[in-house]
Amino acid sequence: MTCFRFIQQSLLLLIVLLTTACAHRTGLTPPENVLEHQRQLQTIEHWQLSGKLGIRTADDSGSASLKWSQENAGYQINLSGPLGQKRMLITGSPDKVRLEQSGEPAQEAKTPEILIKKQLGWTLPVTQLAYWVRGVPAPKGRITRLEQNSTGLIAQLQQGDWLITYSNYSDQAFDGKILALPGKITAEYQDVRLILAIRQWQLGPQQQ
Repeated sequence: MTCFRFIQQSLLLLIVLLTTACAHRTGLTPPENVLEHQRQLQTIEHWQLSGKLGIRTADDSGSASLKWSQENAGYQINLSGPLGQKRMLITGSPDKVRLEQSGEPAQEAKTPEILIKKQLGWTLPVTQLAYWVRGVPAPKGRITRLEQNSTGLIAQLQQGDWLITYSNYSDQAFDGKILALPGKITAEYQDVRLILAIRQWQLGPQQQ
């Protein structure tokens, strides 16, 4: 275990002991050990989700269907629907990100945040969201707030400048275990509000 991971888990344990439990969600299998549950979620290197992403800024708002496929450090995010009126495909690796839009030349950048901000004008924290969507803090970024529900799952997380609120957890099967993953995530930063409603999770390598 790295020193950073030990510090992160120790911080989470301290918060577990000090935080007052929030509303209980029935029908959900509570994790026997909260830190072990977090560790198991962090080890999921292959996953896919589908749902709907809503974006609201001071000047505009919209929504789109979302399909996100994560394979280790590589990912593909497919946005389609009314948002921007164009289908967008974001393909990323640790050193390069490519954005393709219908009827537009493909664009590349070093990070997805730089590329999306430049091309679309709003902020989508893809790097952190890859962790946040699973209900765990990103490995980089100071945690300034963490509230849990009565089953020990994260209800609200503030990391860096973003405030993330979780709800609608559901049990998902992975590697012979049952893990609770969020079904709705709201991420807020200044005048940007992202709402992700997840319809389906698939954990493990993508089925062919």
